[in-house]
Amino acid sequence: MGLDGYNPVNLTNNPASDTGPSWCGGGALAFASDRDGDLNIFIMSMDGAGQIRLTDGPAADFAPACSPSGGQIAYTSANDGNDEIYVMNADGSNQQRLTAVEAADNFPAWSPDGSKIVFVSERDGNSEIYVMDADGAGALNLTNDAAADAGPAWSPNGANIAFASDRSGSWEIYLMNSDGSGAYQLTNNGTVNSAPTWNSTGSQIIFHSNRDGNDEIYRMSSDGSFQTNLTNHGSADSAPDWER
Repeated sequence: MGLDGYNPVNLTNNPASDTGPSWCGGGALAFASDRDGDLNIFIMSMDGAGQIRLTDGPAADFAPACSPSGGQIAYTSANDGNDEIYVMNADGSNQQRLTAVEAADNFPAWSPDGSKIVFVSERDGNSEIYVMDADGAGALNLTNDAAADAGPAWSPNGANIAFASDRSGSWEIYLMNSDGSGAYQLTNNGTVNSAPTWNSTGSQIIFHSNRDGNDEIYRMSSDGSFQTNLTNHGSADSAPDWER
């Protein structure tokens, strides 16, 4: 759809569930689909053409995140018995596991220079935002909060990470410095707000919210002002991503 929410176009038009789109640059989109049974990662052109399956493991593969160069895709896989972070080339080759803990690791997102990956982990007993090197080394807890934190998204300048948290009693969007310091709340309406993603300049964030009674896509300035419903219709809209 356009930046004003108008003229949405159906790209997949499949009776199965297609979820979690991620722009890969060069006119390509990665996404997850259960059209062949378990969830797998697919890639397609931005007009929906040329849909190709990239993974074919024994369990679910989901939450793809394309690297800034478009050459790699990080994703979540349950192939080893629980959710772990994997990375592969954009053509599906060279699939490698980056995390290996007994707790769930999922929903990766790249730093703008491609050197690091933020992700959600339950290795400390609850859902926290972690960061690690792009090869899986040096995992560090950024949030370290008793509440649940999820859905990290790195700002284009690398200075900030937007994320969702229920630390206020409801799921809201927060912003923190990329080292985990200085977290502050951007939304405050007592409903569910999640899945933030940035525009290319870092001036705006789009996100999911159910504040109007159903799941919609909203846009706001990166300081939390000017929150606007973009989709505003009766069906569910979620998991946005901004073209880059």
